[in-house]
Amino acid sequence: MDNPSPPDEPLIPRLLASNALRANLSKHMTLNQMADTKASMIMTAASLVITITLTQFAKLDLLSTILLLATGILAILFSIFAIIPPLQAKGRVNLFYFRSFSQLTEEEFTDRFRETITDRNRLYDAYLHELYYLGRYRLTRKYALIRNGLWTLLLGLSAAVFSTLFHHLQAG
Repeated sequence: MDNPSPPDEPLIPRLLASNALRANLSKHMTLNQMADTKASMIMTAASLVITITLTQFAKLDLLSTILLLATGILAILFSIFAIIPPLQAKGRVNLFYFRSFSQLTEEEFTDRFRETITDRNRLYDAYLHELYYLGRYRLTRKYALIRNGLWTLLLGLSAAVFSTLFHHLQAG
């Protein structure tokens, strides 16, 4: 008598797991797009500050000019660094990220991807790895750089305002 094969995993838990992974991945991608938009807005604002500072150079005191230019440039640099993708973590090929699998030949990629999608646990592990990497490395780094850019711009503007007020109060 043959041993009956174990029953397959019920459909509902599989669908819930797949939907949870898909929803989480979608959320991470949305957060990534939002971060890129914020970085772009910081670059625009900082560029405007630099442009206005340079056109009003003769009317501003030297300290205010230096503060506005320096913090504007720093804010732009933080934003650029936020947009540049980090290098791929070493040691594991991520089949869902082009920089990682670009090292493979097409045949190696196809074979590995087929192996991954035919084994449910491997597929879930690959998704979980991608989610972890997106959150732990890409988004954490990106939002820290954006926060630094915003604070730099805010502190530079505030310091320039106080410097200008102090300069005018001293002169008057």
